[in-house]
Amino acid sequence: MKITWLTQGGFLFEHCGKRLLVDPYMSDIVERKEGLTRLVKFPLTLAELKPNALLCTHNHMDHFDYEAVPQIAAAYPACVLAGSLNAYRHFLELGNAETRCQLLKIGEQNTLAGFTVLPVFAKHSDKEAVGVVIGDGGQKVYLSGDTLFDEQITGNPALKQLDGILICINGKLGNMTWEEAVQTVIALQPKTAVPMHYGLFAENTVDPQPFVDACHAAGINSFAPHLAVPFTL
Repeated sequence: MKITWLTQGGFLFEHCGKRLLVDPYMSDIVERKEGLTRLVKFPLTLAELKPNALLCTHNHMDHFDYEAVPQIAAAYPACVLAGSLNAYRHFLELGNAETRCQLLKIGEQNTLAGFTVLPVFAKHSDKEAVGVVIGDGGQKVYLSGDTLFDEQITGNPALKQLDGILICINGKLGNMTWEEAVQTVIALQPKTAVPMHYGLFAENTVDPQPFVDACHAAGINSFAPHLAVPFTL
C-alpha cells in the first residue's frame, strides 16, 4: 500500500493500480467562509488525482470540499463516491445518482477501489463522522478523520494489530491534542504512527515533532509525512 499525504486529513491510497482518495481539501473555501489562513496549496492538480473512489469521512468543508467534490465527480464519472451519513446525503444533494454513492456505516465493511474499508467510531461535532480502517489484503491502516480522544477508539478491537495509524494531532475544533493522540497510539500499539491534520491553517496547526518523539520513546515507529511524497508502512 502506497500512501500520499495531501494536507490536513487528506490522503491518496494506491494498491495494484487502484486509487482511493480520502478527504481532499483543494479549494480555499474555508479561508473565504471561515477566515482561516491557508498556509500551503493542495499539492496535486485535478488531472493528477485519477481516483477510482472518493471517500469523505464527514461533511465539514476541509474534508468534504464543497467546491472540489463536484469538480472531482464531474472529471471522473466512474469514481465511486462514499461517505458517512451527512457526506453521503451531500453527494446526493449535488445530483449524483444513488447507484454511484455508497453509505459508510460504522461496523459494516465495504470494498472501495479494491481496498477494504471499515468505518469506525469518531467523536466529532459532525455526529455522523467516522474514522476508517483501510486494508489492501496484506496491511491495515487506521485513518482517524476528525475526532476527540475517546475510549470507544482506544478500546475498539477493530483497531488492534494495525500496520499504521494516521491520526489528527492539532487539538482544536473537535480534534485530539498531540498528547491525546500519543495516548491513543500507545493504547492501540500499531507498528507505525503518522501525525496529520496540521500545517494547513495558520490558526489551527501544531508542531508534529513532539508527537513523533513521544511515539519513539514509547517504542512505536513514527515520522512526520511530507506533502505529496508517497510512503509505505
